[in-house]
Amino acid sequence: MDHGTVHTAVFHANGRKMSWAPDNKVIPNNLIPTAVTSAGKKKQQAAKEFIEKALPLKGDKTPPPVLVMDSLNNQNGSLRNALTSAFKALTCRYADDDDDDDDDLLETKVVPSSDRFLPSVIEASADGRTKAPTAGACGATCDIRNSPNRILKAAEKGNMAEFQRLLAADERRMQFRDSRGRQAIHHAASHDRINILEFILSRPNAELRPVDNEGNTPLHSACTTGAAKAIAFFIQHDPEQLECYNKENQSPLHLATQLNKVASLTALCDFKSQIDVEQKSKHGRTALHLACISDHADAALILLRDFGASPKTTCDNGFYPIHEAAKNASANAMRALLEFCESIGIPRAEMMKLFDADGNVPLHSAVHAGDLKAVELCLESGALISTQQHDLSTPVHLACSQGAMDIVKLMFRCQPDQKMGCLTCSDAQNMIPLHCAAMFDHVDLVNFLVDEGASLNATDKEGRSVLLLAAARSAWKTVASVLKLGADLGLQRDNQRRNLLHHIVLSGGSIEEFTLSLNDRLDEFIQLLNERDTYGCTALHYAARNGQLKSIQSLITLGASVNLKNNDNQSPLHFAAMFGRLNTVRHLLDSKKGHLIINEMDGQGKTPLHIASQCGHVRVVHLLLVKGALLHRDHKGRTPLHYAAMNGYNNTMDQLLAVHSHLLDQTDRDGNTALHMAAMKNRSSTAVNLLNLSCKITKNGLDMTPMDYALHCKHSEVAMAMVTHPIRSDEIMTCQVKAYGCLVEGLTAVMPEVMMTVLDRGISKSKMSHDSEEYFVKYSFTSLQNSETADVVPMTDEPLPVMNIMVRYGREELLSHPLSVKYLETKWNAYGMYFHILNLMVYTVFLGFLTLNAVQLMQDNKKRHHGVSGLEVADAFARPSIATLSSMTSVIVLSFVLFNVVKEAFQLIQQRTKYFVDVMNILEWTLYLASGLMALSQLTRTEEKSYQNIVAALAVFLAWFNYLLFLQRFNRVGLYVVMFLEILSTLLRVVMVFSVLIIAFGLSFHILLARVELSLKQPVLDARTGNVTFKAISLSDKGFHSPLVSLIRVGTMMLGEIDFLGTYLRPLRNLENSTWYQIVTATLFLVAFIILMPILLMNLLIGLAVGDIETVRRNAQLKRLTMQVRLHTDLERKLPKKILEAVDRTEMCIYPNQKGTGNIMWRTIKRWFGSPRNNVTSGGGGGANGKNLSKSFTQQIESNINEIQEQLSRQKDKIREISKNLELQLTLVRLLVSKMEIKSEAEELDEGEFNSANLARDTTEQLDGQTDVK
Repeated sequence: MDHGTVHTAVFHANGRKMSWAPDNKVIPNNLIPTAVTSAGKKKQQAAKEFIEKALPLKGDKTPPPVLVMDSLNNQNGSLRNALTSAFKALTCRYADDDDDDDDDLLETKVVPSSDRFLPSVIEASADGRTKAPTAGACGATCDIRNSPNRILKAAEKGNMAEFQRLLAADERRMQFRDSRGRQAIHHAASHDRINILEFILSRPNAELRPVDNEGNTPLHSACTTGAAKAIAFFIQHDPEQLECYNKENQSPLHLATQLNKVASLTALCDFKSQIDVEQKSKHGRTALHLACISDHADAALILLRDFGASPKTTCDNGFYPIHEAAKNASANAMRALLEFCESIGIPRAEMMKLFDADGNVPLHSAVHAGDLKAVELCLESGALISTQQHDLSTPVHLACSQGAMDIVKLMFRCQPDQKMGCLTCSDAQNMIPLHCAAMFDHVDLVNFLVDEGASLNATDKEGRSVLLLAAARSAWKTVASVLKLGADLGLQRDNQRRNLLHHIVLSGGSIEEFTLSLNDRLDEFIQLLNERDTYGCTALHYAARNGQLKSIQSLITLGASVNLKNNDNQSPLHFAAMFGRLNTVRHLLDSKKGHLIINEMDGQGKTPLHIASQCGHVRVVHLLLVKGALLHRDHKGRTPLHYAAMNGYNNTMDQLLAVHSHLLDQTDRDGNTALHMAAMKNRSSTAVNLLNLSCKITKNGLDMTPMDYALHCKHSEVAMAMVTHPIRSDEIMTCQVKAYGCLVEGLTAVMPEVMMTVLDRGISKSKMSHDSEEYFVKYSFTSLQNSETADVVPMTDEPLPVMNIMVRYGREELLSHPLSVKYLETKWNAYGMYFHILNLMVYTVFLGFLTLNAVQLMQDNKKRHHGVSGLEVADAFARPSIATLSSMTSVIVLSFVLFNVVKEAFQLIQQRTKYFVDVMNILEWTLYLASGLMALSQLTRTEEKSYQNIVAALAVFLAWFNYLLFLQRFNRVGLYVVMFLEILSTLLRVVMVFSVLIIAFGLSFHILLARVELSLKQPVLDARTGNVTFKAISLSDKGFHSPLVSLIRVGTMMLGEIDFLGTYLRPLRNLENSTWYQIVTATLFLVAFIILMPILLMNLLIGLAVGDIETVRRNAQLKRLTMQVRLHTDLERKLPKKILEAVDRTEMCIYPNQKGTGNIMWRTIKRWFGSPRNNVTSGGGGGANGKNLSKSFTQQIESNINEIQEQLSRQKDKIREISKNLELQLTLVRLLVSKMEIKSEAEELDEGEFNSANLARDTTEQLDGQTDVK
């Protein structure tokens, strides 16, 4: 087998022929195993021997062969498996044992074929991927030398010939990367292959600075392996790589230092002039920092001696290199650093005095690290153990906090003269080292420090001695040890006057264990039982607050008093009731003095029953009531029910009322009932509960009801719950409120959403199908009008009082509510429609005669007589003719005018100054005056004057305009009329604002065009003489000859009447030379005018009209509804009460699916002048299809809402059932625990609220107390 060729081992069936391709030489018989046709292990062994002899020896550079198995059937399956496994194992001999890269190993993959094994290829693949089987004749080959990894292998080995061959075959192989993202240049650099690097450099467009996955350049790779030649090569040819940082923000210098590559540092040192040794990596650390962190003494020494690194450079965290060495227990690096500094004249003592950002010297950092060698080196170098950092703690403080006995002993042994100073030195918390050891329960160290002379009576900033601090931190071993050392119990008090017993209870310690360890000092311990702190609390107060049952039992057994009170006059029973400690309450009440403390009051006059009710602890309340708690009042006259209602504890209220039902309507000193308190605090469920119990709705001493407080505080939830109460809502709606007089006005003014809910309750729907003819909607108007039984708005004779309140506060959403609309509809259909139709008909007659009279005014005046006698007028009515018809219409118009003048005069007397506020009154007066003058001019037969035509035109216009305003009272067209008036109002406001531009352009055009005359003359024919004269043409004829006319002309130009050709373009040809520039200037003004006025202003007006149409519609709807309310109010003032009583209805039912009855004419009249519901709901008629869609959509929504409500109701029932079952299971578990006598840590703690941090830390298993839920 020759080198450089690809060989294929071919095995034919039954082992009769084995050959190599392509030369196809037959293997000698001594290489053909004779046992290949045998079974079992012999067959496998024969296959293995064949491959071992066929493959070249290890070290041979011949590529591995490719094994082709041809025609191996199922009978030879074991042989096939043997060949496969042996071939895969033996091809590994072509992998280089010196290569440490996993991705360079050659892997053998097996390509499976069908059940009948067709010829298949088992290929040694460099990239780990299996190539497709090679079908066909034996001898198909795959060249492994073309593997992409071969170029990386050639770069590693420095095989220039192979590298050049691979690169010549495919230039892209230079960019090939391994699994770590390294290219050939990285491999050559890491293995110091200069020949490969020089060849890469010689190539055009050579890239010397590619980065791998970690951001390392080839120089980084060279520094990681100590490739000195490669380092020198890269610095010489690409020195900028020295400033390149990888993803860890490390330069080659940092990386070499961190990996302790001395050879790399030595190579870099040759180019130290180009290297900034102080360059910083992550966190601002220099290379010297990294050497000290990793304890690389040699690297640190090279950086200091050869590179000139400064030992006094700090990182971003404020640490010097020596601090990093001490903090990371790098004793070797620290020793090298100190020795070098000493060699350059920096004393070791000076290095030991360097402070970091926190004020730590190296000794502090060494103590933090806990390394004994580093501490010893610092002490040998002159570090003082009395050096204080910023918080005034010494290294001894730190060592004592860590419990480092060896370090403390070492420091005291090395510097005995500093020992007493350190033992008495205080930090910022005024703690000595003994405090630090005691607070972390380092009992052996405490004993050592006491033996060394530390004082047990030293106190910290809070006045705690060593004993008290240990007890406060739950360091029970230290407490026992300090007591054995003879600490004085009688003198142990902190700044809050708390003794040892206070701290034991607050920290959750066991008093029983302490009493057992204090046999000889028990009397001294008992003296602490009833001592009070600055708050007046004894240890029993805190035990009762935290629910520590065992401590309470121990304290009571030792003789603690249960009736001592604190500064707020609260006993331990008050504390237990406040935090819901049921068993604690039971223990205190079962004591000898329990019957004396059950009804004791605190500083506010509250008994334990008050406090338990205020906090909602139902079981505690029940226990107190069973034990005989009395219903006292506190200093404000409030009962426990007041406090339960104030905080919304319904179960507590039920518990109290079950025993003392007379509490329900009792008042405090201000006259407030429990319902008042619930309203003040917005407790809606509590208010409903009290109303269900039939509580009274009364006024307090300030004459305020519960609803007054709900309105005053804007508590919408409690107001909603009260006004929608299923039983007492009518009673609540009729109650008077102080601020508004009636509740309806208060809800409308402050809580319109609650009033909406009240109106919603007035609409009820049948439970039948929405498509059924029997389906109905019932409207109840009890919330909108006074009735015989109750007055919603008391003490008023005003018609429609509730609707007028809505109008007064501008509540469009309430006015447009379906109930309000239906209420107005009933009023309209009952009497409003008839009166307004009659009024419209009368006005229509007047409008007809007025129009006819105005038209007759235009007849030939010559046919008229100069006067009209009374006989002629009478004759005209008897035998009317064309000549006298004008006189008859004038008399009718004048009569109508006189009648309306009298009517308006009465209104003026009634309304006074308010009359002139309404613009419609001014318009009607103008109409009547103009109509009267026109009629009088007809009757007096005066000479024709121009003012008669003016008055007639004004009268006709105002009459028809007023007719338009009459139509807004009718529902079909009323909304559009009101929207028209809204848009008109907007237009007038906009025009008033932009009238400035109209004046500006009008005056400009007047100045420029008024006096411009053309050189041409226009022929003019004289009508008298028939002569033709020529008159000069002037631009003043275009409408700019006066300022006023110019303004009007600009107004018409806004509508598009610009006349550009006649006014601006043609005059340019016929102007004199002195005035042509005026036309040019006017043209420029015209361009600005076109941009600002017709384009910008008109689009603005269109945008306001279209874009704001919804707001316009809403405002128009409010104004139309407001107008309807006022019209009905005016009518009801004038109509007799008997008529109103006859037509008023308290409720009505609507059957929407039933067809209407009556003749066609009446249905048409009602459709046009009757029901307003179409306009209200949809803003106008939307067509039959739109109505049907809206109706079906509404029905679908209502159906979905009903279904959701049913589902929620079912879920609520399930949740209640689950809650009951859980309570039963909890009760059963408690019974099982008690019967089986299972002991747990939870038995030491009572149920209730756990607010103490220390208690929560020590408690892991607790049974939840039954606390009331708001």
